[in-house]
Amino acid sequence: MSQHQYLAAFRRYWYVVVVATIVGTLGGWGLSQVATPVYTATSSLYFSLNFGGSANDLNQGSTYTQNQMLSFAQLAVSPLVLNPVIDELGLDTTPKALSDAIGVSTPQNTVILELSVSNTDPAQAAKIANAVSASLGEKVEQIAPKSVGGGTTVAVRVIQPASAPTDPSSPNTRLNLVAGLVLGLLLGSLIVVLRELLDTRVHSAAIATAVTGVPLLGTADREKRRAVGPVVLRDPLSNAAENYRQLRSNLEFVAVDSDTLGFVVTSSVPGEGKSLIALNLALALAEGGRKVLLVDADLRRPMVAAYTGLPGEAGLTSVLVGRATAADVVQTWGDTGLKVLASGPIPPNPSELLSSRAMAELVDSLVHEYEVVVFDTAPMVAVADAAILARMLDGALLVADRTRVHRPQLAQTMDSLEKSGVRVLGLVLNRSTPAKDRHAYYYRPQEPTKPWWRRMFSRRSMVPPVAVTPVAPVAPLVAPAVAITADAVAADALTADALTADALTADALTKAAQKAAPLKAAPQKAAPQEDAPQEDAPQEDAPQEDATVALDALELEFPEEEPQADPADVDDSPLDDEFEDDLGDPTMDDDELLEPANAGTTAKRELPDRPKQTKK
Repeated sequence: MSQHQYLAAFRRYWYVVVVATIVGTLGGWGLSQVATPVYTATSSLYFSLNFGGSANDLNQGSTYTQNQMLSFAQLAVSPLVLNPVIDELGLDTTPKALSDAIGVSTPQNTVILELSVSNTDPAQAAKIANAVSASLGEKVEQIAPKSVGGGTTVAVRVIQPASAPTDPSSPNTRLNLVAGLVLGLLLGSLIVVLRELLDTRVHSAAIATAVTGVPLLGTADREKRRAVGPVVLRDPLSNAAENYRQLRSNLEFVAVDSDTLGFVVTSSVPGEGKSLIALNLALALAEGGRKVLLVDADLRRPMVAAYTGLPGEAGLTSVLVGRATAADVVQTWGDTGLKVLASGPIPPNPSELLSSRAMAELVDSLVHEYEVVVFDTAPMVAVADAAILARMLDGALLVADRTRVHRPQLAQTMDSLEKSGVRVLGLVLNRSTPAKDRHAYYYRPQEPTKPWWRRMFSRRSMVPPVAVTPVAPVAPLVAPAVAITADAVAADALTADALTADALTADALTKAAQKAAPLKAAPQKAAPQEDAPQEDAPQEDAPQEDATVALDALELEFPEEEPQADPADVDDSPLDDEFEDDLGDPTMDDDELLEPANAGTTAKRELPDRPKQTKK
């Protein structure tokens, strides 16, 4: 791994290092508080010779004493010196246990011996140190060589007797804190390095392109768990939706030599979000007015019908077995202009169906009929459906989830596609971290969300939430048979006071309905029939006498007397259901419920006066 990868790993898992450092510091402090305080008393002894009148004799005696200091240090912790101390002080211990509590040091090139004794009782430590010093002096004078006159040649003097210490020598709280901090920092860094070495997931675009060897066409931002539906429709002005438009533009450059484009969208392992990416990409392609078809060719775990809300009982498998034609089962998804071919019943032999001659003929006819055909297929590591289908098309678009797929799995997918002769158009990195650069030109800051406790305990509005749905136009609130003109809109029944946010209560709506009941269409002031939208044509035959506003119509349901529209004009878009779910969300506040209505009122007030038109 390179240095940049390690730095990226530390940027991703910096919290591991911080937590480990804090834990190490707290551990050092805790050990200092739990440990039993130990006190150390120190005494110093000076060794010298008792004879020598000349300088030469003194020099020789000093050299002899220095050479003997190590021997005197060993003698200080021997049973010969410690047994008298134990008997004198009445200690309940052994010479070996007592020697472990005694420390002896001799500074270099000196005849001074420092003797330290550690004990939990400071007074007892001082007594033991002084007793050991006295016993060592006696034993040294006894065993040292004798002079001619029978006197001792080595004299031992206590130059610093031990005193009871006031501060404990251990634990050293400051030292333990520093040691815990350093150990925690090293441990956290080790965890990050080991995690980076052992974790083989594709964490960045650089790793993904290095493993696959194909260009990165786009990225898909990580979305919240509560997000429902494609982001291109849910939030078309967001950065996440712009990412799909950039992917669309890059894909157009890849297929610049062909007027039509057909490709599969696949991944390495299940759960990488390929179906949702295929749906968003198809919507982005359909925004430009192209004739786009999305085919759910994942005959094992189809998801397109669930995302779009379209019926999936009949679809691709129905066409392949000859029970229907493609024109019979292709559905239009609402007002998006996107055509969808669901998977249909799940067959027991998906690979055989996808590799059949009927599938090849269907693919050929769909590619010639539509400008862009997007096939959502099964993951590559599990089955070979994507490779079978991609050979019939222009290539494959590979989706890699940076939090799920591992490098060996991605390499295996690329190897399988290359061996199958499939052209890989590019790579899409899913669940990437959204950009938070506020200096970006098109940065659109998100509105601050209210705390969960405020949303939970906020007062609920008494107005039915469906009365202010932002997707319901003004026209469905009146019977479809009525053609509302500019004069009718300006009538007293729909004044500005009745459209304000404060008047959006049940009583105000009832009064508005009663005032709008006697309204009838004015044929002499209605717009010419040829200027009316095509979808309003079925409303011409309805009687004008039934032009009433019922409160039941506010529930986004057509009146029972409404004439049946042509099935080709019926909007089966699931967006209405999605908005109804949002409006029925108990976590929405009153201000959030009234915001769409206020916006609609403001828009109506700003409409310029239209000139009256005369009937030709």
